[in-house]
Formats: sequence, C-alpha cells, structure tokens
Amino acid sequence: MSESHLERAFRAMLKEEVRKLNQHLPKSRKTLKTLLEEKTPFVETIDGGKILMKQEELQGLVGILPPHLQERLQLPIVIQRRFDLGRSVYTVSGGEIEEFVLKSLLGLVEQDFSNKSKEPFYIYRPYLSELIRKIHSLIIIGFGTPEGLTSEL
Repeated sequence: MSESHLERAFRAMLKEEVRKLNQHLPKSRKTLKTLLEEKTPFVETIDGGKILMKQEELQGLVGILPPHLQERLQLPIVIQRRFDLGRSVYTVSGGEIEEFVLKSLLGLVEQDFSNKSKEPFYIYRPYLSELIRKIHSLIIIGFGTPEGLTSEL
C-alpha cells in the first residue's frame, strides 16, 4: 500500500526537523592517530562550527587500542539517540572499533579486539552518563533514526 500525500508530507517535514537538530554533528571525522598529531585537535561540524577534543582524553584511548587500530578509530564517536528503540536507548554510529572503545571504557569487555561480539550494543542513560564523564570531548549525540543519521555522516 502506498503512502498518502499527508504521510509523505509528514515524513519530509520530520526528516527536515531531524536534519536541523543534527547540524552540530561532525562534517567528517578524523582518526585517533591524526588527532594525536594535531596541536589543537578538532573536527568541523555540519553548520561550520568546531568540535574541540581534549588531548588527555585522546591519550586515554591510546591504552585501549593497539597502534594499528588507532589508525582506524574515527572521532568523535557519534552516539545516536534512537527514537525507534524506546526511551533513553542509544547506539553507536560507526564500526566495531568505536563500539569496542566504548565497551572498554564502560568495563564491558574482558577480551581484546580480536574477539568481537556479534550482539548489538545498546547504550542506556547510565552508560551514557559515564561515557560523558570520561570522554565528553570525544563523543557527540545525534538524534533520529539510524537511516536519518547515516546520511548525515
């Protein structure tokens, strides 16, 4: 069954509002290795602003990842507020490395990166609070559905 004109209009309006909400997201991301080499590590946002990253928080990630993975970790890590999953449920926009880093910071992994979990990783409010406390300059929260956010990054 096809969508009505009203449903299409509503979907377009909602998509535009989510796009406006996400103007603070990074236009592009940089690797941990690249950011460590910068005097003032930052990335540009979609709206032209800057996300500054703290050198001590970047250094803290060095102990979590071996050097070859530091070249693949993309920062800042975008944490998505997932309206489709219910209240206060977030996911990680990115790959396995970004998830591994967050799980490590939360004490949720006991193995190295080579033993990856196949289960989806959901971040709940208490986890988010802890991550913000530990690496607030390295994460950013986006809003919407995964499809809406993926096209923004």
